[in-house]
Amino acid sequence: MAELFDSFGRKLEYLRVSVIDSCNLRCFYCRPGDTCKPRSVRGQLDRKLIVRAVAGAADAGIRKVRLTGGEPLVRKDIVELVREIAKIPGIEDLSLTTNGSMLAELARPLAAAGLNRVNISLDSLDCENFYHITQGGQLQATLDGINAAVAFGLTPVKINMVVMKGINDHEVANFARMTMDQELHVRFIEYMPMLGQEELWREHYLTSAAIMALCEHVAPLIPLPEEDLHGPARNFRFAGSAGRLGFITPVSQHFCAECNRLRLTSDGKLKPCLFAAEEIDLIPALLAGDNLSLLYQAAAKQKPEHADTSPAARGSSCGPRGMVEIGG
Repeated sequence: MAELFDSFGRKLEYLRVSVIDSCNLRCFYCRPGDTCKPRSVRGQLDRKLIVRAVAGAADAGIRKVRLTGGEPLVRKDIVELVREIAKIPGIEDLSLTTNGSMLAELARPLAAAGLNRVNISLDSLDCENFYHITQGGQLQATLDGINAAVAFGLTPVKINMVVMKGINDHEVANFARMTMDQELHVRFIEYMPMLGQEELWREHYLTSAAIMALCEHVAPLIPLPEEDLHGPARNFRFAGSAGRLGFITPVSQHFCAECNRLRLTSDGKLKPCLFAAEEIDLIPALLAGDNLSLLYQAAAKQKPEHADTSPAARGSSCGPRGMVEIGG
């Protein structure tokens, strides 16, 4: 089977595919006002082109695929898309990141279609605070989605919490306690500055070290051996707990040396690095039915050794695109 390497010897096996850039929630840190306007749906790939792009990635050496958005469950054909990708030879792991609000009804068909597991974005366990952060979301819908994901075997279910000082840092301990008697992986993510959000970031940024200290108020953290050396999280557990805690540090401690991924945007651009402006347009080759391996190899060669993840660089938000346009 083919293998894909970048110029620095890193083996690239993981493709994150943004299948849509629209969302049914409007979290203030993801879509701040009008600074990150979603692109037209007409600019998004249809199902056949996405499947073709992933098949080309598999031919080039990609083995893991994660579907992101926007909110991927907003796509009306998401179950069929999962089914078709799951059948692609060479794809060994298929996962999806979602806000969970539509998962209660979709967990069963997604699991049956071949989805392996889900990550669920959840930033508050308080109904009012959840409504404030998401600008209108209903907490219970996401909690029901988590329960459905567990029930239908989309496990391990990973809960991603973006921790923001003065917004939800007072809830870190409650999130940590979720792992005591549930086999959940709760992951605390440093708030990254997005396009036009530098002042907001400076006001609400909290380091991973500070977040870990909040968890230590619950119980001592026990480090876990790293099962996935390419994963961004440092993992811990509490003594006797059913689940685990993870800490993701895109600002204070980047993980470029272990990065094994490429990204495909919802409008067909292949990005070697989240934090860089470079991208390769796959649309012409997809429409022509060309072999995509050379384009994936070109993207791998463009991947930088290190990304500039400093707040000043992040202010430009991955070149001309905001995170909402690249895919979470």
